[in-house]
Amino acid sequence: MDDQGQRAAKQGWDDVQLFRPYDQDTKPSGQTADVDTPDHRAPGASKNRPTPTREQAQAARMAAIHPKLTRKQKSAADRAVENQKQATRMAALDNRPERVLMRNYVDSRRSILETMWAILLVMLALSMIGGSSPKLALMVLVVTFALWALIVACFINFIFAWQGFNRQLRERYPGASSKGLMFTMLSRMTVFRRLRQPAPVVKVGESY
Repeated sequence: MDDQGQRAAKQGWDDVQLFRPYDQDTKPSGQTADVDTPDHRAPGASKNRPTPTREQAQAARMAAIHPKLTRKQKSAADRAVENQKQATRMAALDNRPERVLMRNYVDSRRSILETMWAILLVMLALSMIGGSSPKLALMVLVVTFALWALIVACFINFIFAWQGFNRQLRERYPGASSKGLMFTMLSRMTVFRRLRQPAPVVKVGESY
């Protein structure tokens, strides 16, 4: 190829490179193109803030999970926890077989003690009626004797009920102890049926 052909070929190659800017360096030597990098910092956070350590991050998470409480809030939380523990203990205690038997024994029978407080209030009101009339004096005397008779009847009623419960306890749960159940049974017998806690699960006269 002669010199004129080589010059034409070189000129054509330069023209092709002119239309390929991506093959040419657009920056001066020693400079790099700006690259957009994502910024993971929270909006408004200081860019000069040092990265927290693992211990600091863990402490921050624990503070978020367990926030600091005031003294009143801490006391309320402690009381709630203690009440929950006490309710759990009482539920476990009430579910003991001897206690369940005692409640069913009391709830399946009527007793004088159940209406004792209502009768006592009526008698007390009648005994406070004043006056000098012989009839009123006699009525007060009768009410006083009736009051003592009611107390004796309630005592006898409870004694028979307690003995009957102990017989059933020995038959159904040999070896079980009735220790601590006497006062609980007396308290349940003196409360109106609808107010008893735990609520009765058997009706009067129903077997259990």
